[in-house]
Amino acid sequence: MAQDVKRAKQWEDFDWVVWKLEVQDPSQLPARTPDLGERTQETMKQFAASLGCVYELCVDYDSYDSGTPYYAWWVRLPAAEHARRDKEGLPLALASIREYLDGQVPDGLECEIIPDRELTCDHAASEALRTSYADVITPFEQALMPLRTGGAAGLEPRAKVWRWGEHMLVGAFDLSLCHDPDRPHTWLVVSVGLWTEPQFLDREPAARLGNFDFTPHQPLLFLPRPPEPATFTARVTGGAFPHKSSSRTKAADTIGVAHQWTANDPAVLAARVRRDLMTLLPHLPTEN
Repeated sequence: MAQDVKRAKQWEDFDWVVWKLEVQDPSQLPARTPDLGERTQETMKQFAASLGCVYELCVDYDSYDSGTPYYAWWVRLPAAEHARRDKEGLPLALASIREYLDGQVPDGLECEIIPDRELTCDHAASEALRTSYADVITPFEQALMPLRTGGAAGLEPRAKVWRWGEHMLVGAFDLSLCHDPDRPHTWLVVSVGLWTEPQFLDREPAARLGNFDFTPHQPLLFLPRPPEPATFTARVTGGAFPHKSSSRTKAADTIGVAHQWTANDPAVLAARVRRDLMTLLPHLPTEN
């Protein structure tokens, strides 16, 4: 799969293509509004969904190295909509979205619309990861998604590739559950994957993990998928832990908490995690 995604040279090779709509603000106009992402989120979701597309995210607080601020939105188009273009060569599906965004930014700024190859490849690889581990991911979605609270239900669970090797992809499945009671503005996230130990350097796929800078006991998913039998694990961390190469957190009174489970059967593991989380976090919903 790693090679398949990297070898994809034509946009037609992808089932979905991510497009970026970017507005630069070199004059840093007074009307610049850092809350653009929050203000436009629901409308962008509705626009995209009505067109058969998916709104991904917005960046409204960043700048280039030159100091030029910019706003950027990313929308994922199915292959058919990616291929339907206007006379300027832009996807027809983005016309109404572009018109809407023109009214949300300061006057006099131009919008650049281009396909984003990196995020397109990232999505394709992550979808392959989800497909390969459907037997692991599905039980956790069925068990934990009904428990989400505090706005977590609006966050899509993600199988995310975060390291690429020549012949291997490494990622994880993450599901946001609720707000972290020990760390403001942070979600408690359940991560699911294979159990790996860094000292088992004579076993696959751990023999190649040194190249991926992973944290010990971190649940990981690999493509290609290692042969069975396998042990699966789920992990939840709260609060803050020391950074790498440090023996203490920045805040002296910080509390860090980690809970981890292992099992050979993903369905059994998901059921146990659900049961324990409802005990550990009594504010979670008690019914589906």
